[in-house]
Amino acid sequence: MKFFWLILASILLVLGFATVWLPIPTGVPLMAAGLILIVATNRAAARHLRKRRQKGSRLNRAFLWIEDRAPRRFSRILRRTRPRKGVEQVVAPAEDQTTLPN
Repeated sequence: MKFFWLILASILLVLGFATVWLPIPTGVPLMAAGLILIVATNRAAARHLRKRRQKGSRLNRAFLWIEDRAPRRFSRILRRTRPRKGVEQVVAPAEDQTTLPN
């Protein structure tokens, strides 16, 4: 079954790359669906994404933004790739808190 999901994810990625330059906005959603399927079915891909999120705060902020707006199933998959403890956590733009005067 895992093999089926990886093949489907690969097909979605290829279709996404092929249609990203078309005027109809289908490329980015197809690529996003393919990447989410890969992260959901492959532990090595999830670990790699987690490491990339640890190194790049801009990338981590982008994923936090996506997690807040994605459907629950997709958001849960992406939350598994959050950087682990001992790493500076970045607050999502929607969750920014203003500091109160002392």
